[in-house]
Amino acid sequence: MYKDIISYKLAESVSEEHLLAVARDVLNNWMSRQPGFKKWEIHRNRAGGYTDVVYWESEGDANKAQADMVNIPNAEDWYACYEEGSISSMNLDHVATLG
Repeated sequence: MYKDIISYKLAESVSEEHLLAVARDVLNNWMSRQPGFKKWEIHRNRAGGYTDVVYWESEGDANKAQADMVNIPNAEDWYACYEEGSISSMNLDHVATLG
């Protein structure tokens, strides 16, 4: 299992409710149709920032989806949710589950 971890802040005029509505639209109309997609979690930290964890079957599947991001319907609505310059990302490969 491969994970994309994306941290960000919401744009000033964007509510969490709006973020979730836009995310559901992206999920239903694009992400869930990507080969190897497993699930997408959205987390809020106590400082008010957000971190998404997107689970993929493989790194190759994640890379193909990233290349296909130009085809996200209404992508401008999604991108408008993020504070400019606040996005950072990392990737994780699952090693083990303990406990």
